[in-house]
Amino acid sequence: MRKRASVLLVPLFLLVCSQAAVAAEEAGGVQPATMEKYQKARERVEALPGTPAAKYAPEAIEAASKSIAAAQEGLKAGSDKATRESVEMAILQVTLAGALAEERAAAGKSAGAKAELDRLEQRLAAILAGKGDK
Repeated sequence: MRKRASVLLVPLFLLVCSQAAVAAEEAGGVQPATMEKYQKARERVEALPGTPAAKYAPEAIEAASKSIAAAQEGLKAGSDKATRESVEMAILQVTLAGALAEERAAAGKSAGAKAELDRLEQRLAAILAGKGDK
């Protein structure tokens, strides 16, 4: 009988402890580490309009701003999980904005270089055809 009672009490004890841990986390509000991460992410998002991302990746900046707004809502609600998830999303979107800006700026430079190359090739062809340098 004791063995059967132990088998039933151990899972019950684990269930109660896990529920208590979840309730404690929810009641604790936003953790200081999450708050610090939020502050840094907000500063990075606020700095984006002054970077090339403003020209080349405005959609990523808008998405990052929305994520920061969602993080603020999580702060107001006292939800560490919601705040942390929104902050992490904002950080990823800041990184995406930077990558998109670099890629699109490089594509623009590449297109300009291609146009210059085409012009020079036409000029060389004209010179070689004996039409002279124009």
